[in-house]
Amino acid sequence: MTEVPDYLFERSRQRRVALGLISDDGSGGAAPAVAGSGGALATSEAGTADVIAAAKESAKLEPVGGASVDPDFVVAAKTRNKVPVWVLPIVFFLPLWAFVYVKLTEPPPPPITAISEGAATYTARCVSCHGGDGAGYEGGGVGRPLYNGEVLLTFPDLDQDMIHWLEVGSQGIGLGNIYGDPNRPGGPHISGETGANMPGFGEVLSDYKIFSVLRYIREVISGEDISEEEETYRDMEWEALGGGQDTGGGGGGGGH
Repeated sequence: MTEVPDYLFERSRQRRVALGLISDDGSGGAAPAVAGSGGALATSEAGTADVIAAAKESAKLEPVGGASVDPDFVVAAKTRNKVPVWVLPIVFFLPLWAFVYVKLTEPPPPPITAISEGAATYTARCVSCHGGDGAGYEGGGVGRPLYNGEVLLTFPDLDQDMIHWLEVGSQGIGLGNIYGDPNRPGGPHISGETGANMPGFGEVLSDYKIFSVLRYIREVISGEDISEEEETYRDMEWEALGGGQDTGGGGGGGGH
């Protein structure tokens, strides 16, 4: 039979002492075993059983870990106040309120005047031929110049002759015929003589838009100087024709 070494018995004894299963008698030794005898085998088996029993007892005596603690962010999520239900309608209508607030605080659009309406019509109908400043063919366009008083020389007054010219154009006057003042300084203007015929706008522009664009051409581009009384009278005439309804105008252009 195999003899169990003494140090194993001593290790088992020390383990049991550490676990408090036996008291330390100070012997520091273990029961001797006799090789080849039945007592040795019994002692070996008993020592092995003691080691197993001590290991099981040690496992039972190990303290159980404490309950796990939630992290701070989990605790905060569990304990924070929830959003009350009555707040949801407020959150829903908040963008609508912001939109209405912005609209109510926006400054009102500037009022439409004969000049502002005439400027919009001129930009849409006349710029392509006469240019934005009215320079016409002197500035790279194809229409006659309208600036520097040129229009005032052709049409001294804002009267029916000028309105008729804008309504019917070169074809309506007749190519080769004089339009405007026949005694115009520098010679009268003749329909079609520049090769860029003036289109008629009577079918595409309302009466008040024709009146307003003529005012813009005369008073702004050509620099006509009128009295306050004349300005008031023209405003009244423009309104009587329906002026102030919109700033529309679209497409087209022409020269004369």
